[in-house]
Amino acid sequence: MGSRVGFPTRVLKLGGSVITCRTVPHCPDLKVIRRIVREIIPFKEGLVIVHGGGSFGHFEASMGISKRRPLIAAAMQELNSLLLRELYSSGIHGFPVPGRYYSEDNLLRILGEGMTPVIYGDINERGEIISGDDLTLKVAKSFSLIALFSTDVDGVLLHGRPVPELRSFADVEFGITHGYNVTGGMAEKLRKIFSFGVDAMIFNGKREGNVFNALKGERVGTFIKVKK
Repeated sequence: MGSRVGFPTRVLKLGGSVITCRTVPHCPDLKVIRRIVREIIPFKEGLVIVHGGGSFGHFEASMGISKRRPLIAAAMQELNSLLLRELYSSGIHGFPVPGRYYSEDNLLRILGEGMTPVIYGDINERGEIISGDDLTLKVAKSFSLIALFSTDVDGVLLHGRPVPELRSFADVEFGITHGYNVTGGMAEKLRKIFSFGVDAMIFNGKREGNVFNALKGERVGTFIKVKK
């Protein structure tokens, strides 16, 4: 992954389940966040960060979207602000990009100013959810990057162990009926990855060293090989 000033070199999605407490509303997992920030530091040049909502946005959305749009937007902004402060304290100058305002031009302008774009899953005024996974894949596709998905599981699991590599969605469909732990959000994540046509990696961001190794270019968890 070569370096070009003002151009994305890596895109990392920090899943909401990684950086927040799963069962406590509006609860950041500061210990994990601070450890991940330390692992990010050597790769900050050209890095694009995306994060999910976890117990912030997802909690508010679970209460109903139609009347809680302002609270969902505020919760996501709150989590983003917290992450930006933690990054700044470690010398990474992140700049917020609400998902509803994402564009390639915005991304390149922020990188061109020597800052790190920190994009987040979002909601617009019509109540439409803007997925952090979709945003990650858009960045990866636009700039020919591998989409790095930091989650709270070790990858796509077969009998409790991560599958080293997947090459087609047919493998996923086969696996669903033959013992893969590919349900709910993971199945949808994989469907999106193959639909976007980008290579990706799914790994456990709660395990120390995994974010560092993934950013370094090592295979961690499950590698999804889409490009021929």
